[in-house]
Amino acid sequence: MSFAEATKELLDSIIAKAASEREYVVNPNKDFIRDRKLSLETMIRIIISMQGGSINRELFDYDKSINVTSSAFVQQRDKIRPEMFYHILKEFNKASNDTKTYKGYKLLAVDGSDVNFACNPDSDTYIQNTKEKGYNQFHINAMYDILNKVYLDCTVQPRPLCNEMRACTDMVKANSFSKSILMADRGYGSMNLLETIRRTDHLEFLFRVKNDWIKEIKELPMEELDTEITFQVRTTQTKEDKELYKANKAKYISGQSKFGKYKRSATWEYESPFDITYRVVRFKITENTYETIVTSVNRFEFPLEEIKELYHMRWGIETSFRELKYAIGLVNFHAKKETSILQEIYARLVLYNFCERVTASVVIEQDDNRKWEYQVNYTMAIHICRDFYRHSDNFDVAAQISKYILPVRKGRKDIRKLKPRQAVFFIYRVA
Repeated sequence: MSFAEATKELLDSIIAKAASEREYVVNPNKDFIRDRKLSLETMIRIIISMQGGSINRELFDYDKSINVTSSAFVQQRDKIRPEMFYHILKEFNKASNDTKTYKGYKLLAVDGSDVNFACNPDSDTYIQNTKEKGYNQFHINAMYDILNKVYLDCTVQPRPLCNEMRACTDMVKANSFSKSILMADRGYGSMNLLETIRRTDHLEFLFRVKNDWIKEIKELPMEELDTEITFQVRTTQTKEDKELYKANKAKYISGQSKFGKYKRSATWEYESPFDITYRVVRFKITENTYETIVTSVNRFEFPLEEIKELYHMRWGIETSFRELKYAIGLVNFHAKKETSILQEIYARLVLYNFCERVTASVVIEQDDNRKWEYQVNYTMAIHICRDFYRHSDNFDVAAQISKYILPVRKGRKDIRKLKPRQAVFFIYRVA
């Protein structure tokens, strides 16, 4: 049995077990009891393997013998709770053997990305912009294994109510870790989150923060450095606290009461007062620009130059979002209901992990006569893996993937182009 076949068999067994337990259907005593063409297992597999076409096309491509209407499909999917696909994601990760590390550490990244879907002004996902018509948006908070290229966890929030730091804190608390380093960009600078990571077994942090994130960092010279800062956090409002706060000898993180116009509004879940020490690394990225990193990793194990390299590797999660949205098809939803949108978000993460695990087993032979090193064309690899998952036509997946390769041109840089994207409407699906 090939690695691709073993991975598919593993995923199918997890789906079958989840379907048999019936914990994640809306009415366990009623739904999916009768023998239908669209059984619970079949529905899960169809939703996981969906592409960007209409529902009728997706059903036709999955199995031409399934002669049902799109309405029947919608009625069946409404019986499945989104947690079914989240459970499959977690079980698939637990059963897989992702072993790539850096100096014995797994490198994890957390970041967020937005997805738009059909407009519904009555939802808490609705955002009213300057135009007459607003839009609806979910914010996906994801934890990603950079070296093994798989999503470990995900929290989905309505965009108007999103709190990335809270989402990351919840994911850290909900998971157990082997020896790992968690990395994040500037939006995650929270003393409470960093302390949560510090108190989590086998987990270190490496976060980029603003150059003026807190006073102690702002006062550091704007030059390359590797140092430590120590300060105190207090959450109470005694006279002593107030005097220390005004004398700039203690941080204040708001609790139930507030004081002072310089109050820092944040969350602190731990004892007070509390002394904090951070390792701070600052390095130049352009002639006049510096980045600041706050980390808990050991200076002797990870000197300044390696901190630069580690933070550069964090970009892998940004690349994964692009593949998730456009190669896997996360932006092409097949529903208007938010529960169905959540189904598809978690299902796309499952499919992404399946495709990446299969693709990672493919070895691309390098030729000394070639100018460049070559790597897998991930867009084609995902298409091949999806087709294999749907049909299992006994073709050699690794051989097919290795036919489609791209040169690795190191050192190339592209300007990051960011612009808002609207939902892909149903009448504009691929033919």
